[in-house]
Amino acid sequence: MNTERTTDLTDLLQPVRGITAVIGGGGKSTLLATGGRGLAARGARTLLATSTRMFPAEGVPLAASPRELPGDAGDLAQVGRVERGTGKLAEPDAGWDELAAAAEYVLVEADGSRGLPFKAHNEYEPVIPEGCSRIVYVVGASGFGLPVYDIVHRPQVFRRLTGCAPYEPATPELVARGIAAEGLVGMPDDLVVVNQVETDGALAAARALAAALAPVLTCPVFAGSLRAGRLVRLA
Repeated sequence: MNTERTTDLTDLLQPVRGITAVIGGGGKSTLLATGGRGLAARGARTLLATSTRMFPAEGVPLAASPRELPGDAGDLAQVGRVERGTGKLAEPDAGWDELAAAAEYVLVEADGSRGLPFKAHNEYEPVIPEGCSRIVYVVGASGFGLPVYDIVHRPQVFRRLTGCAPYEPATPELVARGIAAEGLVGMPDDLVVVNQVETDGALAAARALAAALAPVLTCPVFAGSLRAGRLVRLA
């Protein structure tokens, strides 16, 4: 990775204003926090939210709606209702059109994966906000090569999509088959991001995923560390 030319996550998010829905597994919350801080550091008003449930971003001002944010909240804030039992952030009181009008960028976690690196979606998932400008599909490289039932959220759905066996290794090609079968990304402004790529082996697996997606997806594929905010374009 050290010899690769990298791109800042903020540079990938900045060209497309409005609502970005982040789906998949293995780094959605990190993408929201890192990407939101990067956009705000460049003076862009940015809101973080969820259409399902997520843990609040640490150190980011929080309110139920943009109207309730304090005047000194700065360029980065998160909006939603905190559930008493779980401490998770739920969907904001305000409509998505109000959020889009209140900020240049609205980054939305639009599904849940229970911390697993891969995600397969039920028929009611993901919950894409109305007026969404783009979708970013996150994949966690830590799951490559491990048994499907151990590292995929909703493995039964994944098996139905791909025809794989319960404990078949989740190869990059198999994961690509699942992404392609769902058909959730593929527009030119969409992105596929392989996170947790910090070794040559993980990068090789990410390249294999990108190669398998190339015949069926026209959107870019990037790999790297969302925590560091640096990514390499693979396709």
